[in-house]
Amino acid sequence: MCDAFVSPPSLLILRKLQISSSPYVSTSSFKPSVRSKYRSVHASLSQSHSNRWSLQGMTALVTGGTRGIGHAIVEELAEHGATVHTCARNESELNSCLKGWVDKGFEITGSVCDVSLQHDREKLMKDVSCLFDGKLYILVNNVGTNIRKPMVELTSKEFTTIMSTNFESVFHICQLAYPLLKASKTGSVVFTSSVSAFVSLKSMTLQGATKGAINQLTRNLACEWAKDGIRSNAVAPWYIKTSMVEQVLSKKEYVEEVLDCTPLGRLGDPNEVSSLVAFLCMPASSYITGQIICVDGGMSVNGFYPKHV
Repeated sequence: MCDAFVSPPSLLILRKLQISSSPYVSTSSFKPSVRSKYRSVHASLSQSHSNRWSLQGMTALVTGGTRGIGHAIVEELAEHGATVHTCARNESELNSCLKGWVDKGFEITGSVCDVSLQHDREKLMKDVSCLFDGKLYILVNNVGTNIRKPMVELTSKEFTTIMSTNFESVFHICQLAYPLLKASKTGSVVFTSSVSAFVSLKSMTLQGATKGAINQLTRNLACEWAKDGIRSNAVAPWYIKTSMVEQVLSKKEYVEEVLDCTPLGRLGDPNEVSSLVAFLCMPASSYITGQIICVDGGMSVNGFYPKHV
């Protein structure tokens, strides 16, 4: 029997959901007559095309889904038909988001969880297994943090905080989620990496190292879990307009420097990341695995293009 989440039952809902055994297959038993066969063939092709770009019938877990990119990912998956569970450390913030999602008609549940803590991770995955009857189609490892300091100034406590939040939690959640993803037979894991894993960024040395580790984990799982029908990919954003970077981007001169090294000349929006995440979870991307895709306005491939010669 599932344990109840410690939150108002009207918001943090835990119940058995009617999940289709295969989100790709129609259960219709309609047999067309000769007269209607051409029309039905066209309808069948349209249905097939529609299924390729849908998450209908799929279950998803998104960590850190109450803010920024995570919030956008939760809504994007739900809008495409997925039944989503998310988690966050802040209970009141989570409740507020859940209420808003209920008002929008989304099938989204949530639980309070600090993914940097082993016990919380284990409790989260037990709840997800119970909620989705042991079958998970989508896992989005989104939680991440940074402490902006030169590398030599980071304390051992700060090192532990970044490593446990950015990498240890991701690694362990993947271990715990593996049997659920395998049970779906068409599992998809998406990691939130960063351009800091590709290029050097000021005060991002340790954070970049954790994202580099995530990139290699993405590639390894793509190969190790392919036999189980599980795909593994990552998205690597540059500056996205979220609360996490508000303080850094509050300085006009700094923003101008960011824009100068970004070919598209602007910051990204959370939905420009979430749309890629949703695509990587769809049947339409079924031959894509082991890839880390930058969502950066061209920043990571930029050279030196002076505006004033």
